[in-house]
Amino acid sequence: MKNRRMRLMAIFAAGVLSVTSMGGIVTVHAGEALAVPADEAGVVQTDGEDVQAAEDGSVAASEGLIAGSFKPSEIAQPAQDTYEYPFLGMKLGISKELKEQMEKKNISMFTDERWNDNADAVTYATASWCTLTDEQKDAEVDKMGTGYDDWLKSLSRVGVIGMYDEESQKDLDTITGCTEHKELGTSSDGKYKYYLSTNKDADADLLKDVEGIEVTLTEMTPFQMLSAFDQPQDTSDSTEATEGTNVGKFETTGVDGKTYTQDIFSKYDLTMVNIFTTWCSPCVNEIPDLEKLYQEMKDKGVGVVGVTLDTVGSDGKQDEEAVKKAQVLQEKTKASYPFLIPDSGMMNGRLNGISAFPETFFVDKNGNIVGETYSGSHSLEDWKEIVEKELENVTEGK
Repeated sequence: MKNRRMRLMAIFAAGVLSVTSMGGIVTVHAGEALAVPADEAGVVQTDGEDVQAAEDGSVAASEGLIAGSFKPSEIAQPAQDTYEYPFLGMKLGISKELKEQMEKKNISMFTDERWNDNADAVTYATASWCTLTDEQKDAEVDKMGTGYDDWLKSLSRVGVIGMYDEESQKDLDTITGCTEHKELGTSSDGKYKYYLSTNKDADADLLKDVEGIEVTLTEMTPFQMLSAFDQPQDTSDSTEATEGTNVGKFETTGVDGKTYTQDIFSKYDLTMVNIFTTWCSPCVNEIPDLEKLYQEMKDKGVGVVGVTLDTVGSDGKQDEEAVKKAQVLQEKTKASYPFLIPDSGMMNGRLNGISAFPETFFVDKNGNIVGETYSGSHSLEDWKEIVEKELENVTEGK
C-alpha cells in the first residue's frame, strides 16, 4: 500500500497528465498549487503562513498539504517469483537467478505508467529492471515537481517489459531508455502491444536474466482508476450494494478534536457524506461550494459531513501529519461542517474500496445509506440539483 501510494503521488506530482482531475483522482502539475477561489475560500494569512494569490484570483491554499520528499529507491518492487498485473493482462515469471540479484539489490525493478487525458486508460505501463549508483540509491526527491520522473529517467536500464498504445509504440526508445525491442504480443482488447526492450550495453549476466523473464498474456481486467500495477478492488461495498444498508454505530473524532457518533446524521432528514483526501485538488476546490450548499440548505433539513480518508493509514493507525493538513484545510476554506477521521469500522465498511476521489453518498436521519453514489467533484449548481432530488426522495414517505 505504501509503495502504491508513493508511486501514484510521484506520478501525480510529476505532472504526467494533461489534466488536474482524473475523474476525481488528483494530479499535481509541477509547481502548481491546489487552488481554492479566493472569493469563496476566504483564505487569509495565519500563524505567519503566507497564502499567495494567483493572477486568476485563486489562492494557493493547499500546496503545503503535499509537500515533502522521499527516497525513490525505496519504492522498488520487492523480489518475487511472479508478478500478476490484471489491469495490464500480464503475468511475469522471474527466474531464481534474477530474484537473487534483486534481493542483493544488484538490480532493482521499478514500475511506471502514463494515463490518457480522460484518465480512463493508460497510454503505456512499464516494468523496468535497472542498476543504481550509490548516489541514485541515496537520492531524495520532492513529492511535487518532476523530481521522481527525472530520477527514474536517469537510471541505467538493463531491460523493460511494457504495454503500449498505438501512439506510444512510436516512441519506445525514449520511453524505455533502450534501443532494442522485441514484440511479445497484443492485448486482449487489441488496443495495446507488449514489448521486451533491452540495453545491449548492460551487464551480460543481468541482461540474460531479464531476457529470461517468462511473460504470460492474460485477459485484461477493466480499468478502475487505480495504478495499472495494482490488484483490482471489489467496489461493490461502495456502489450499488450499499443501497438500503446502514453506516452502523460508530464513534470517532473530527480533525477539530471533537467526538462524533452516528447521531450526527439524526439532526437532518438528509446528510451528504463527502469522502476526500487532503492531496486531492478537485476535493479541495469544491469544499467552499459544499460550505455554501450547507449554509443554504441546512434549514431545509440537509447536512454535510466530510470524511478525510487519508487521515488513517493503511495500517489502520491515525496519520497525524494528514490530520494537521486537514486542520489547515478546514481553517483556510472556513468549512463549518465537520471533517471526520474514519472510525475503526469504516462506517460499517462503507468507506472501504473507494478508488477515486472525491466520492459522495447520502444518509438519512436513521443512518440508512440512500440514493445514488456520486464520483468526482461538481459545481454548486449541480450539487443543489442533486441534493434537491435526493431530499425529495427521502421525504416523500414522511
